[in-house]
Amino acid sequence: MARGEVTGRRLHATAGRAKRRIPNTTSLIVEPDSDAVEPAAYGEPSSGGCTKAMPIRGPPIPLLAFTIAQFCKAHGLSQSMYFKLREQGRGPQEMAYGRRRAISLEAAARWRAERETEATAMEAAE
Repeated sequence: MARGEVTGRRLHATAGRAKRRIPNTTSLIVEPDSDAVEPAAYGEPSSGGCTKAMPIRGPPIPLLAFTIAQFCKAHGLSQSMYFKLREQGRGPQEMAYGRRRAISLEAAARWRAERETEATAMEAAE
C-alpha cells in the first residue's frame, strides 16, 4: 500500500503504536568474549536445509535430421531463399513424417556437394 504522502490521503495514527527506546550505550562496558564467533562476510549453507539434487544427465543426443529452420540456420540461408531453391528443384531431399518435413544429415551433405559442383561448373564456364 502506498504512503499517505504519495496518495494524498490523510495519515491515520493509531493509539496502540509502541514507541522505541534507544538504550544508553555510553554506560555499557562491553568486554570481549573469548568464545564468541565472528560473523562471516558471506552466507554459509545451512546443514538442515533441503538441497535440490541435480538430475543425472548423459551425453547429448546427436542431431540426425534438420528441421527446415535448423537447416537454414546451419547453412546461412533465409527460409524464403530455401523455398525459392526448392521450387526451382535445387533444394535438398526432404523426408516427410506426418505433416512435418525434415532433412537428413546425409541429404544435407549431398545438397552441399551438388552446390559445390554447380559452383565449380559455373566458374569453369566463365
